[in-house]
Amino acid sequence: MSANLNAHGDLHKRIQSVTDEIKKKPDSANLYFKRGKLYYQHSNYESSLTDFNFSKELGLESTEQNLYIAKSNYHLENFSVCKKTIKKILKENPENNNVLKLLADIYSKKGKHKKAAELYDKVIDNSEVTYPEDYLYASKAWCATNSKEGRVRSQSILIKGIDKLGDIVVLYNQLISVCIDIEDLESAVTYQKKVIEISNRKERAYLKLAKIQILQKKYNDAQQSIIKAEEHFQKLPHRLRNTKFMKVFYSKLLSTKSSLKNQN
Repeated sequence: MSANLNAHGDLHKRIQSVTDEIKKKPDSANLYFKRGKLYYQHSNYESSLTDFNFSKELGLESTEQNLYIAKSNYHLENFSVCKKTIKKILKENPENNNVLKLLADIYSKKGKHKKAAELYDKVIDNSEVTYPEDYLYASKAWCATNSKEGRVRSQSILIKGIDKLGDIVVLYNQLISVCIDIEDLESAVTYQKKVIEISNRKERAYLKLAKIQILQKKYNDAQQSIIKAEEHFQKLPHRLRNTKFMKVFYSKLLSTKSSLKNQN
């Protein structure tokens, strides 16, 4: 929290410094653009937009500035204005990934999930370097289409991400959720076992495996997973086991263990 406050405090000083420069050079488009970016970082989107528009009036034209204008309007939920600026940028550069991603975000916000998903896919295909969140956005958008095609595409995009980026737990977790949603429990178990393999802390992963096995009605397997979860929990230092967070986890573990007893 303190680091965040310090960061915003530093931004405030930098904004004030640029404001002082603007007083000396009130016709400098570059200074307004510079301050607009600082306002944007400060999440003060109304002020950032005012500065960017004033910078444009003073003659500064750039793709970077137009992107900031679009993003400021997005955060202010001025989606129609945002889309006009996006179209202007895409006319000059149809493969601009930052803008395609922003347009996908708008479609996602407006419930046009298939359009959003196709754009997120395009961003991935266009990118030399991708990040886990790129695949997560695409997967969630495809899931939100609530169609068979969407669920299949959601799975395939996550597998593609794992193939490209390696074993990343957050991608496996999303993939497991998709498998559970479509009742492909065998695949869910396979991927959950992979999560156990790559995780440093395994107690939660074993409990999740047990819950999937309960859905399969493989109660003996689930009991073994619960035993493993408890073993890993008990190996934790006392100070960790005694935290509120872990006490909640252990309560869930015991609840699952109790429900399994009732199945026998």
